[in-house]
Amino acid sequence: MFTRFLFKTHESIKVILAILLSVIIITSFSSCAIKNNSEQNHLVYYTLNDEDSLSWIIEKHNKYCINSNNPSFQIEIVKFNSEQEMSTQISTEIMAGSGPDIISLSQKLPFEKLIESRSLMNLYDLLKDDDSSNAINLDDYNVNILNVGVYDNGLYIVPLFYGVDVLVSTEERLKNFDIKENNGFSLTYSNFSDVFENYFLNDEGYSFVSNELSDFLWFDYPMQLFCRFLNSYVDFENKAVYFDTDEFKDNLDVMMQMLTISQKNNTNELFDGLYINRSFPLMAGNYSYYQSINETPVAFRGLTKSKDVNSAHIQVGYAINNNTQLKEQALAFIKYTLSDEIQEIGATASGSLSFPVNMSVYDNAKLVAGSRTDDNNKIIGIDNDFMKAYIDIADNVNACTLYQDVSHSYYNDNVIGDIVDNYINKGISKDKFIRQLSAATEIYLTE
Repeated sequence: MFTRFLFKTHESIKVILAILLSVIIITSFSSCAIKNNSEQNHLVYYTLNDEDSLSWIIEKHNKYCINSNNPSFQIEIVKFNSEQEMSTQISTEIMAGSGPDIISLSQKLPFEKLIESRSLMNLYDLLKDDDSSNAINLDDYNVNILNVGVYDNGLYIVPLFYGVDVLVSTEERLKNFDIKENNGFSLTYSNFSDVFENYFLNDEGYSFVSNELSDFLWFDYPMQLFCRFLNSYVDFENKAVYFDTDEFKDNLDVMMQMLTISQKNNTNELFDGLYINRSFPLMAGNYSYYQSINETPVAFRGLTKSKDVNSAHIQVGYAINNNTQLKEQALAFIKYTLSDEIQEIGATASGSLSFPVNMSVYDNAKLVAGSRTDDNNKIIGIDNDFMKAYIDIADNVNACTLYQDVSHSYYNDNVIGDIVDNYINKGISKDKFIRQLSAATEIYLTE
């Protein structure tokens, strides 16, 4: 059964589970119990004041339902003011046999545990019996991205848009530290210290990656990289932890150097901010911008655990609550979100969305990028070394993770967040950090 940790210290987990289960039992039999899904006649979605990337799609879907004379297929959006309140209510309701029908990956929930416990619907079961003219053919979508939601031969996540793990800089910035690697170079945790030796010896006021935060750019980019590093040593599906290895210990030191340097009040950054302006058309625009200031952009693969790993992360995705009784409506929503219309919006939009999971729309985005013009109405083109490398990286993705904002995922925040913060702030030794990290992770994986 899915269980949610309400406190971060793993010593309290078993006590908390007992208390939580008692609350669930009482709640499910109370006269004030939450309405069961079977009593609903429409899908329900919970959001934190519309602050997620799925709400705008749902709003467009609702307008589509009205225009199609099918208002009963609209989705009710329930807004919360508190993330903690929303997450707790979702967890409680799922355990009680109800809950929202649609659950976004942006919500702080232990999706690995929800998948394992079958609290989320196996979408293969929903899709296999659909013989309509617009039935979904999964062969039309990027299998390497779809696989992020596959567990034990079931599909539990609908990925809509994703980004690749790429670092963008310029030759001019890299030359400051005698870094001569070319476009497409695979930067791994193991070769990081050698390639960037001069940078680590003298950072000269440069963060490794942009660390400026604003109302829109809420990501702490250096911390995102650090958390991705930690997660790469956890096999969530097979419940294996690899923190107590020489490789992790060696790489931890250099990642801590990166984090420490990047958290200084630096005036420059070696690599651009992650996640934003990464679609093919926008990257073509970025190339033009750098050319206009007489700089030559460079795209590295990574950071990754191995040069053979070409990784991506889900930017927008969701799951269907296995408690839902409204399977026809759920299937209709899945079809809508994977439709060319919605996929094309994401493929060409400005901002944080990079690539659609639909392969034909993905390929068309390259054509759009190829016709992108600069401020003088001149075709920028995608046949330069930078865009060729970027397209090659995106074309050859072979791994994917669930979360874009990994530092605020349930595991990284609720399970190991305090331990990581304590180590970063020099409250515990490296050995103690590894012991605590391993223990908390093993409990999370096995409870």
